[in-house]
Amino acid sequence: MRAIDLVKRRPLVITEDRPFIEAVDLMAKENTGSVVVVEDLNSMKLRGIITERDVIRALANRLPLDTPVGKVGTMGPRVVRARVDDSVGTVASLMVNYRVRHVIVVDDEDRVVGVISIRDLLGDLDAVREIARLDRYPKVRE
Repeated sequence: MRAIDLVKRRPLVITEDRPFIEAVDLMAKENTGSVVVVEDLNSMKLRGIITERDVIRALANRLPLDTPVGKVGTMGPRVVRARVDDSVGTVASLMVNYRVRHVIVVDDEDRVVGVISIRDLLGDLDAVREIARLDRYPKVRE
């Protein structure tokens, strides 16, 4: 099973210049824990991710609600991503090693294809069976 097989819906996306309250509104409306940050809505090039944890941190630091997403979310090379053909085991390894609940799935040109949440991973019985058969998690690239 590949990473792309776990992508169930189009990713929610936002650009880094938008106020982070817009990302919060999207998360609330769609009942999800993250919004992917893209360069622009046409290219879908990955820039980052804003999650519930990022929002809590921003609120705890008393950041204004109009603070740009790019200043609140996790941006750049620190964003945990998987390629469409990566195995489910690799996705699980990324979540465990980087202690994240969302892995962004990208194509070879770093365009966003989808997001896999821990809920998506654990909710797919075939994926759980495949992970259970592993002797150890696959090594992930740094």
